[in-house]
Amino acid sequence: MLAEKKILIVDDEIGVRQTLKRGIHRRFNKENTRVNICEAGNGQEAIDLANNCSPDLILMDIRMPIMDGLKACSILRSDSKFANTVIIMLTCEITEESAGLLCGADEYVIKPFDIKTLLIRIERGLFNPLTLGRAAYAETDGVLAKNYFVESWLGYEISRAKRYQHSLSLLLVKIESKSENKTKEEYQKEALKFLKHRDSDPLIKWADNTFALLLVETCADDAVILAKRILSLAADSPDHMLPSIGIANLEDTLTDDLIVNAEYSLGASTCAGKIVLNRLVVNP
Repeated sequence: MLAEKKILIVDDEIGVRQTLKRGIHRRFNKENTRVNICEAGNGQEAIDLANNCSPDLILMDIRMPIMDGLKACSILRSDSKFANTVIIMLTCEITEESAGLLCGADEYVIKPFDIKTLLIRIERGLFNPLTLGRAAYAETDGVLAKNYFVESWLGYEISRAKRYQHSLSLLLVKIESKSENKTKEEYQKEALKFLKHRDSDPLIKWADNTFALLLVETCADDAVILAKRILSLAADSPDHMLPSIGIANLEDTLTDDLIVNAEYSLGASTCAGKIVLNRLVVNP
């Protein structure tokens, strides 16, 4: 039986907190998914409560009096005690997404939210094997194994992107070292320096010398910007060849198979020496 999980709900509207509590209790308080809920009406209360109850997951509204959710999230993320706490931001404006992610949130949900969808995200944050034992599904340094990503993660994100008409991009990067004397561990540690990403974007070990980034809610243009940044960082490294980068974007692909399109684009990038998006070379 799993240990009881703790959820902190932070919202200045009592009605919203009550709705969330009812939904969470109906969904999770069963034999293997027990949760305990505490509430706060603003960001300052959230910080005080979090220090006392050590929540596993926080649902945080952005717009609140006394202290808003962005500031509270930033303060919590600066404390190593909450490094593994999942934070889901609740916002009325999609334009606030980037601010929420930049302050350290793992997810964001637009109000008025669909309670069933939100509960799925809560369940994934609390009980997904990735959060319970990341090492079982990773190579090293928090990088996901390809099989786990394909079997347990990709389908969910594709379904979510379709349902909410959000963008979704898969970026494959092949990075080769100029040195033949490095161990796999040394090579991977160096390669990861070029692949900095948001916590919400899983990083996957795809194949030898190849990594993947699933760019959640990221359009083709923004994926290309990230690819160019990776190229720029790698170009400054004397120990690595210039990477090959292939990108597939769900909005622009002819089929839903992101993997097929991304791998084809990576192969084309290796031949052309340029970024390739949905099988087409990207002009500089």
